[in-house]
Amino acid sequence: MSLDSLDRQLIASLKLDGRMSYAELAGRLGVSESTARNRLARLVDAGTVRILPIIDQTELGYRLNAWIGVRCRPGAFRRVAEELAGFHAVRYVGACTGAYDVICEAVFLSQEEMLRFLESELPTVDGITSTDSSIVLEMAKLGYEWELREEDARPGRGERETGPAGTHGARDAEPGDQGGRP
Repeated sequence: MSLDSLDRQLIASLKLDGRMSYAELAGRLGVSESTARNRLARLVDAGTVRILPIIDQTELGYRLNAWIGVRCRPGAFRRVAEELAGFHAVRYVGACTGAYDVICEAVFLSQEEMLRFLESELPTVDGITSTDSSIVLEMAKLGYEWELREEDARPGRGERETGPAGTHGARDAEPGDQGGRP
């Protein structure tokens, strides 16, 4: 899906407060409430934006964060990645290139819980030949703050063609819009 400048502003506004009302969102964007609602619905329906709670794992006691590099038998990395994704402790898993075939991030309440995972759960996954684990000592950045780049909205990469005098045409004219009235 391509994003135009209004989409980017909408996303930036929701990053400040994902529970923002359509009226407040419309006010921030300078559009009608129905335009804000329609734009957000389009982004959500396309799967570009998901509005979910962000859980602070440390507030729930999950203070041990580990990255686990996994080497697999040839041809097994997709199945291994899918199986790892099913474990409660695993919150990120991806097949990759380089030193590992699969890498995953897992969170634990304690070292004992991590040890149980490494000794009892991980070995049940067929296709793993070896693993390396690293404990995260301090997180400098968590990915929820990821920003869109300027070029993500440049013409040719998603921004609508501009109309006369550089306007974006009927910016407020979205399906179901009532001419700027709420």
